[in-house]
Amino acid sequence: MNRRLFWILGVLSALLGTLSAVAQSDAEALVLRNSLPVRARFATADNLGNLYLITPQNAVEKYAIDGRLLARYTNNRSGMAKSIDAANPMKVLVWYADFRTVVFLDRNLTPLGTLNLIEAGYPEVRTVGAAADGHLWIYDEVTFQLKKISPEGALLAESPQLNALLAERLPIDRLCDDGSQVYAFSAQHGLLLFDSYGQFRHRIPVADASTCVAATDRIRCLTPGCLLLLDPVRLTEHRLPLPSAAIEQQAEVWLAEKQLLLQRPGSMDIWEWPD
Repeated sequence: MNRRLFWILGVLSALLGTLSAVAQSDAEALVLRNSLPVRARFATADNLGNLYLITPQNAVEKYAIDGRLLARYTNNRSGMAKSIDAANPMKVLVWYADFRTVVFLDRNLTPLGTLNLIEAGYPEVRTVGAAADGHLWIYDEVTFQLKKISPEGALLAESPQLNALLAERLPIDRLCDDGSQVYAFSAQHGLLLFDSYGQFRHRIPVADASTCVAATDRIRCLTPGCLLLLDPVRLTEHRLPLPSAAIEQQAEVWLAEKQLLLQRPGSMDIWEWPD
């Protein structure tokens, strides 16, 4: 049995409550790094620690981890901004889902370009993600395929039809590209892994996760009451309890590559976890 398959089966067993020997330290815990007096409808962070958020007024703002406002971008012609992908801080992706429009911004939040997916021939797309090479991953709900396209909309790669692989409807909630493989997260099916050409590799069941992010072979999933950290290289799993404020009924929590972002009534708390 190869190491990756062993790890997948181990994770599944742990989530079912049958694996007792899990590499985990009770001393490890999330650490509060800062609290900023801001309010957001969506928040994320890049690998440098900069914070990006969508304000209630539909502006995109970028903050340093110490709270300094670095840049601001507004665009009310494309509807309401839904999400930001800052995996590449030099080419930030903003998704305007209502108008199926992607806006690319540089590190100063200056526009680099715009892509309307309807005009490009992809009318039924609800999930997008930045590709590591500057292109774009989308999930086409008409053909049930993961597709890689250029910033101009040209098709570069595509997966098989995923409904044929899973024999049922496949909602995709988030896409991440770590440079070697692509992770498609579905709250219903867990994590689906693809190579950089969109070819399906395997699926990792993750029970009760509301979202997952992946980068450099590290997977982080937000589950009820805890943050699940998976390391497929060392074959380890860690569970870190969430801050008490994050498990309140009305809490708004977003997961970035290295941070957990918690919206409180008057501030945004930035939590980090040990490597």
